[in-house]
Amino acid sequence: MKKHDAFNLKVIAILAMLINHIGHTFEAIWNPPVWTFFYLSVGLLTFPIMAYLMVDGFYYTRNRWKYAGRLGFFSLLSFIPFHYTFSSPLPMWVGNNIMFTLMMGVLMMMVLEKCRSFWWEIPVVLAFITLTLWSDWQLFGILIIYVFYRFRQSNHKFWVIPFVSLIMVLLSWNTYESYLQDLWLGSLVKAIIVANLGILLVIPILLSYNGQRGYSPIWVKWGFYAFYPGHLLVLWGIRFMIFGY
Repeated sequence: MKKHDAFNLKVIAILAMLINHIGHTFEAIWNPPVWTFFYLSVGLLTFPIMAYLMVDGFYYTRNRWKYAGRLGFFSLLSFIPFHYTFSSPLPMWVGNNIMFTLMMGVLMMMVLEKCRSFWWEIPVVLAFITLTLWSDWQLFGILIIYVFYRFRQSNHKFWVIPFVSLIMVLLSWNTYESYLQDLWLGSLVKAIIVANLGILLVIPILLSYNGQRGYSPIWVKWGFYAFYPGHLLVLWGIRFMIFGY
């Protein structure tokens, strides 16, 4: 029996996000192997869960423009704390965070609904990939959203999982080679394996989703949105107070 509702999945995503972001915020200061293993693997749970629920919510929301607008609003609240927490040496970009990627995913699905066939969808997806290349999860974010969108449309339960896994393997290589480019190849291979443990974990979690909203008072609904910029601001503030950056 499927036992996880949307509230349960959101809690899992938030906890995984917090673990991942604590690790990335303080990795240069405190980064023992066990913690590295934990936050690199668990951290990959967050975006697939958020993307899956966002696609699901796309079909239930009463106003899709408002849905995209909420994500856009919290993206604007998040880009400064995201920049100083993770990207301060680089130029500031307003669309650097995961809320921007999710917002673009909603807009992409609105366009895709107008497409006449699968072949019309390809240029649309490529256009939105281009728009999110400098956002969190880069081109992989839009691809994952698109996979879940097609999964929802066609109900092909057997090809979506390996396809998402393939995307995650590519993501793992792209992301973790930047961490380990100065180390020997064996370490890089181990990092890729660790990253893909997050993939193996997310599959049964998503398959256990029962399609129910679950506990959802108004403060929970807005609290999930507000947690993203809020926790980034707190992590950045703690690091700045202790280490000055």
